[in-house]
Amino acid sequence: MYRFKDLFKRIREEAGLTQEQMGRALNVSTVLVSMVETGQKEASKKLVAKLAESLGVRASSILPFVATKDDEEMVTGVEKMLVEAAEKLQVHLIAVKSKRLRVYAES
Repeated sequence: MYRFKDLFKRIREEAGLTQEQMGRALNVSTVLVSMVETGQKEASKKLVAKLAESLGVRASSILPFVATKDDEEMVTGVEKMLVEAAEKLQVHLIAVKSKRLRVYAES
C-alpha cells in the first residue's frame, strides 16, 4: 500500500501532469503539491477533498486505504486481505481515475 504522499505523486504522474498542472487542477500552489509529494507537509482534509472531487470519488474511498508506519507489520490474515483489496483500489485510482485530472488542469 502507498503512503498518501506516494499515492498523490503516482496519481499525478499517471495523469501525465507536472506539479504545476496538478496544482492548477486542484486549485493549489505548485509548492504545496511538491511539499505533499516529498512528505514535507501533510495533506489537509481540504486537499484530499479536492483530489477526490477531481477523481470523481469520495474522499473516504481514498483515506482508509493509505498506509501508515504501523501498517508495515500486519497481524492477521484478515488485515492482509484488506491490504490486498486496498492495493487493488489504489491501482484503479492511479490507472483509471487519474485521467480525470487532465480536464481540471487544462481548464
